[in-house]
Amino acid sequence: GHDCEDAFVRASKEAGGEVAGTVRVPLVNPDFIPYMQRVKDAKPDALMVFIPAGKTATAVLKAFGDLGLAKSGVKLIGPGDVTTDEELENMGEAALGVLTVHHYSAAATRPANQAFVAAWKRDYGASETPNFVAVGGYDGMAAIMYAIKEQKGKLDPDRTMELLKNFKDPNSPRGPISVDPATRDIVQNEYLREVRRVGGKLANVEIETVGTAVKDPWKELNKK
Repeated sequence: GHDCEDAFVRASKEAGGEVAGTVRVPLVNPDFIPYMQRVKDAKPDALMVFIPAGKTATAVLKAFGDLGLAKSGVKLIGPGDVTTDEELENMGEAALGVLTVHHYSAAATRPANQAFVAAWKRDYGASETPNFVAVGGYDGMAAIMYAIKEQKGKLDPDRTMELLKNFKDPNSPRGPISVDPATRDIVQNEYLREVRRVGGKLANVEIETVGTAVKDPWKELNKK
């Protein structure tokens, strides 16, 4: 979270933006209303939020909506953790229009993702939606299967590590991915997403690919 705050402040100022203020909130049973009131009083153009995915993020969105910040002209933005796919319906109308950047959305129209989502709903129920954790598990299993197949089931530890650190999949549900052999970090696309209604349900709609073959953003930022 501190890294995200630092990166956002630095990038905003470098782009000519003005940061009205920053605040860190307690994450154990927090009441977000006082913080949202401070934002409303400050009248910024946007509120950038970094918060744990799930119920905590939902509480943030509800406070944002209850105080009418969107109606007052404040745009809520943040990383994809803020609007994880499986939590959107719990967030309700307050999530509409929220902009995030992330490497995955269950609403993506890539054929590989559509097949992944269909298989997920078939196995876990039509009302269930995979999120970025699910696709991470899927890609991890794909890498393991790749290493097994390349060695025809007879695994050598050194050969396995060599295969995994050079793993690539151009057709992951999240888009093309690879492993950086020098750092072992995932290399992937990053997408700008907006929460919209699609077929009567809330969805993170990918509206632009803002980065291709992106390595760890924090490490890359601090190389400059």
